Amino acid sequence: MEPITKDILKNELHAGRRPAVELLYNRYGGMLFSYILQFVPDKSEAGTLLIDIFARLAPQLQEAFDSSLSVYCWLQIESRKILLAYLSDKGNDQKGAAQPLTGGLDKRYYSRLLSEASPEHQWIFRELFIHGRDKEELAASTGKDLAYVSRILRECLFLIRKNLG
Repeated sequence: MEPITKDILKNELHAGRRPAVELLYNRYGGMLFSYILQFVPDKSEAGTLLIDIFARLAPQLQEAFDSSLSVYCWLQIESRKILLAYLSDKGNDQKGAAQPLTGGLDKRYYSRLLSEASPEHQWIFRELFIHGRDKEELAASTGKDLAYVSRILRECLFLIRKNLG
């Protein structure tokens, strides 16, 4: 399946916001759902969050054209921001509880899941998913290349999945 280019998305958006969102959802919904499940393991809650993400991003589709990123990368980064806000809200609802949040995970829970990871792995994960930094920004600020940061992130996500199972 071919990625959705900015031109394809722009053409769909000219037909209306709903066709553009449906196109994105049909093409990337499954991948984004898998991504969300890494942080919100309850499938029902993750599904609700996926729908909320597409609803909240619909008015911002013009930003996808202005971004230097691919459509999917833009979608994933914007989704991560919504996901972080969601997890933060869940954490505030629990008043800083140390146990995993219902349907969401707090910072200490992530730390336990990554306890086997190197300090650098833990730091990169925190910067990306707790503090919401972009991979490109993190790579530039550390003098590492984007492929290195992406590899560390994949390794962290693998470790989290392993420790969740």
